[in-house]
Amino acid sequence: MATYRIHPGIGIARLGNSDSEFYLAPETPGGLPQECDRDGNARYGADGTTPLLVRKFKDAEGRIKRQAARFQVFVYDEAAPAGRPLRLGDAIAGGGNHGTLVDIQWRVYLANKKAAWYQFDATAGEHGYADGHRRRNAQITGRARDRLIIDPGPRIVNATDKRRAAFDRSGDGGYATSFPPAGLQPFSIDTLGEIMTDASGRLLVLGGHGRSGSERGGPGEPHIDTYANSDGWYDDTSDGPVMARLVMYSHEVAAVRYIDVEYPAWAIVGYPRYVPEILDVVTMDDVLYDLFVRAFAYDTALYGREGSFDAPDRIDVHDEAALRQWRAGRLVWNRAVKPWFYRDVWTILFRPDEFRFLSDVLAKSNFPHDQEKRGLFNPRLLGKPPHVTTARRAAALRKAEAAERPLSAEMASEPGPTGKRVHLDAGGRWIEDEFGPQRRYLYGLLRLPGEENEFKIEDRVSGRLGWLHNLPLMPLLCGDNPLTNTAPSKFMRLTDTQLFTLRQWAEGCFLNEAHEGWLKMPPYSPFRPYPADPPRSGRELDRGVLANVLGGAFCPGGEVGWIMRNPSIYREPYRIKADRGRADFLEPAAQANRTGSALTEESFYLQDPLAQDNDFVAGLQPGDLTKYMALPWQADFNECTTNPVNITYPDWNSIAPESDNDQRLAADEKAWVTLWWPAHRPLQTFELSTDEDGSPAFPWTYWSRGIPQTKAGDLKMVTEWSKLGFVIRNPYLPDDAFTQASDGSPKYISVERS
Repeated sequence: MATYRIHPGIGIARLGNSDSEFYLAPETPGGLPQECDRDGNARYGADGTTPLLVRKFKDAEGRIKRQAARFQVFVYDEAAPAGRPLRLGDAIAGGGNHGTLVDIQWRVYLANKKAAWYQFDATAGEHGYADGHRRRNAQITGRARDRLIIDPGPRIVNATDKRRAAFDRSGDGGYATSFPPAGLQPFSIDTLGEIMTDASGRLLVLGGHGRSGSERGGPGEPHIDTYANSDGWYDDTSDGPVMARLVMYSHEVAAVRYIDVEYPAWAIVGYPRYVPEILDVVTMDDVLYDLFVRAFAYDTALYGREGSFDAPDRIDVHDEAALRQWRAGRLVWNRAVKPWFYRDVWTILFRPDEFRFLSDVLAKSNFPHDQEKRGLFNPRLLGKPPHVTTARRAAALRKAEAAERPLSAEMASEPGPTGKRVHLDAGGRWIEDEFGPQRRYLYGLLRLPGEENEFKIEDRVSGRLGWLHNLPLMPLLCGDNPLTNTAPSKFMRLTDTQLFTLRQWAEGCFLNEAHEGWLKMPPYSPFRPYPADPPRSGRELDRGVLANVLGGAFCPGGEVGWIMRNPSIYREPYRIKADRGRADFLEPAAQANRTGSALTEESFYLQDPLAQDNDFVAGLQPGDLTKYMALPWQADFNECTTNPVNITYPDWNSIAPESDNDQRLAADEKAWVTLWWPAHRPLQTFELSTDEDGSPAFPWTYWSRGIPQTKAGDLKMVTEWSKLGFVIRNPYLPDDAFTQASDGSPKYISVERS
């Protein structure tokens, strides 16, 4: 029997202050968004199949276009076990009938609960909020706090006669909305966006216009208190469930019948993606894939019970008892797994070098990543697996190896004795691993689990086994809590799945697709390593969308934060667990079949307002993901540039030598200026300008010049965010250029600064 699901399971819309233009969210990692017409229909080139990608992110008046999250229904059946997009006119079946798909009804419910939620305080609350944890706007008490929630109510559209609906104060005529009072400063909020359907019946979710404002008046207002918790403020980010119902004309009964899609999807509305083509070192897809592998038995051939890999367990993700029993077992990584170099390994190693086009903080420390000068990150060398060699060559290699000096960062690609380059395997064959030392050297620089507070591993008795470089551990980015001394997490690390992949590679247990003949180079280029073809399955669509979302640091983060790591909020991988009281058509399809339900619902009325608290057993309500984020969003966005991380002691982010006049301690205090997430909030960029002769020039400048990168600039960011430029791949470089041209033209440049 066929089943029907909405994909992506989690879609990402983005704010923009243009009231006339928008584009479609990218569905591949590091991909540009796709152009569309005013009705949301994707635009294609002259051949009718090549998508037209966005080159201008602002309209003619210099306003940022919004990004629409596009959802579609996939059918899963014997002919398409991996799923295929469902089209109007397709044959469908359900509820004991079969017929033709003539319409799709979509119901979406967005809300913003930020002003009513707990104050953000680093990692406090990730495992539940302690009694007494302060709420935002704590002076407002009781049921009066309901007004702090922006709740426009749900909206319904379809593919035929009702193609648009807005999340505005009107309630669509059937819902008592809750909006902030009129007259917020500097901007009022009267809508959280809108929804529409394209000509194929797919749903587009458009968010708000980036409007933030405070209801406080008087001298000195509006003002922003903190990077995350300014009382009196509201913004128009949002999130909520996306539902679908199929409308079928059944020839058997000569009538319309309804089929509900299996489970809701979820829409998240975040800030603009100013650097759309550069991926974060850890993306949200990396975070969720790792979570699902380790907590939901998502790939038991990769990670599972010890001794089970010859016949991996099959665990029903909805059987909580079976999952608990599985998680209670002795779970290990399958050391026989061989990652593919270009698909699995290089896509991780490639990312750090891109950051040097977004900040000069990395000017000196980024040399090992440098692809152009062929530092240690050389894919041709790092992708060469171990292979069988002759006894004569093995003897020569061993002799040469004994005379080599140690590998260091300054020696770049010179091999060193950080691991044997030739050895005998269990079968008595000589195995040559020419570039094994480089691989193991690089892996030795990675920050491992439990080392989130370590700046570098020094030569000490308690030091970990393996390579001791006495160099900063990588990635050298801020962690989830480099601010407080309660559960500090100073620096970011890769996910467990990423680290396992790189460990296998470092130890020579990997495959090179090009060597195997599976990958043709060209057209593949290691300097454009992410797949550009549209997703072929629902799961590819789920993952492609989330690859463009920040995966950390979560302090509080970008589009959404550490709540995404909590297994309790998921029904299954890539599917948020929804409170069905707020995420359903309220009238079951079976009843609609009996009554001949029309599109509009008188049952929009709900007895109770949206909840002030969580109930993970019942599921999430609209607004329950973005409420963890900064209020207003512009404050955290502005301040997440660099942070002076205190590295004096691993367990303390802040120390107070002045209380004891401890001059030795004061003299020993050390801090490291550390980046937050430059692929979302750049520090400096090459900006497009014009020389006197009209040729393009690329001066290196502050990306947000004129807006102080401190609390003093937070309020200005509320009004200036739409003037910032977008950082894109330099269109003046040839397609095969991977870092910069011979004339020094940079790979990425900032354009459209207003």
